[in-house]
Amino acid sequence: MKQEGRDAANAGGPMNGGEAESAGGPMSRRRFCKTAALGLGGFALSAYAGDRKAWAEEPGPLPPPIVTENSTEICLNSRVSRHSGLGGTATDQQISNVLWAAGKAPVMGSFRTIYLKTPNATYIYHPEDHSLEYYSSDTVSNAFRINYDREYDFDAGVSYVLALWASVSLWTGTASQVASCPQMSDLNFGIASVPGLTDELVAVSSDASLPDPITDGRNKLELVLSNLRLRDTFRTDLDLTPEYLSQVLWAGYGCTAHWTANWRGGLTVPSWMADYFLTNRVYVVSDRVSRFCNRVGSDLTTRDHRLELVQDADVREGVREALPGLPEAPCYVLLCLTEAGLATWYQRLETGFVAGGMLLQSGAMGLRCAFKVALSPAQQADLQQITQIPGSDYPHALVAVGHAPADLDGDGDVDTDDFGAFEGCMDGPAAGTGPGCEPADFDTDTDVDLADFSEFQRQFGDG
Repeated sequence: MKQEGRDAANAGGPMNGGEAESAGGPMSRRRFCKTAALGLGGFALSAYAGDRKAWAEEPGPLPPPIVTENSTEICLNSRVSRHSGLGGTATDQQISNVLWAAGKAPVMGSFRTIYLKTPNATYIYHPEDHSLEYYSSDTVSNAFRINYDREYDFDAGVSYVLALWASVSLWTGTASQVASCPQMSDLNFGIASVPGLTDELVAVSSDASLPDPITDGRNKLELVLSNLRLRDTFRTDLDLTPEYLSQVLWAGYGCTAHWTANWRGGLTVPSWMADYFLTNRVYVVSDRVSRFCNRVGSDLTTRDHRLELVQDADVREGVREALPGLPEAPCYVLLCLTEAGLATWYQRLETGFVAGGMLLQSGAMGLRCAFKVALSPAQQADLQQITQIPGSDYPHALVAVGHAPADLDGDGDVDTDDFGAFEGCMDGPAAGTGPGCEPADFDTDTDVDLADFSEFQRQFGDG
């Protein structure tokens, strides 16, 4: 059984050649240089060349990943599954970029092991040094395959979608590109034809409750991945704007231009048989509780992008009381399944797909993101009661989203503009916090001094 119905040819036209400005704005030269040097001793910053020699398939270090010219959003918008013709020979660079992206996913459980299977052998991939270790003589007929041992299916789901979007980012046309297909518990890749990149927008709200998401921004996928991580502190006095919220929800479970073989509207993420198990089961908890609707009703052949009110009350404090250790954030997104879905591994995997999209898009916009998984039955019941979502929807994971505390101007980054705002507030110890300067008092001791400046410096250097 395959995870998603075979995608028909992309209905959208070619990308328009221009870059729409992302909600997070352009990446600064300082941040570009910093992120490009992270983790692996630097990216290969040359343009991607699809005809590089094939990888020699030996244990040891892989070549460093390269940065393409493709934005985070256009990769999410263009992803499709191709269920045949996944043979061919992948290049060293293709395998390197896809594995590197898979390894950037955070791990919520006690372990997650990534395996690479090729036509010659099976290897264990080590994200910490971007290397391969020989594992067994098992082989595969397609170009390569990724699969996992893990405690949580959620963790595999997050890693899967990052690898999928990294493969899309390598597209340079439509012929002989890296195509992919999630099948059972495996993620298969081959060299085949693909529909190509598209910025066509189909996620348009039927009631204007959410603004249109951006489908081609400025921040390149690999640069976002290089700094991808979970954060546990947020600016709690600043809610997400409708634009930010719309973008995060679209990245997690939004409609894209492709159709599946069973003629269901494709999303940013795949799904087992294109059944899209989280349809009408994604809830936003901010100053009110809302349901995110990406369909008209539950008809999977339709497309929408809107919020539906569930409860006109602020229950965020109750959510935090129900989940000890949950960080204080302006927005929580509940990813729910049915009771039967909680017991089904490929549905649990899909919650990881959605969370991975939200994490990636948050990073592209300069927002912070945190996960809460492995909710107990008592916690699920408490959340149902607090939020007043249907009793048939069981929270399986929670995503927290918000601005960094040092994002004083609320524009999705920590830069020199924020430093100017901080400098205007820094009056020293025991001087009191001036009007409008409360967000700069990071240690909440009613003044803005060197201790707060030290925290601002840390966040500024952290991107």
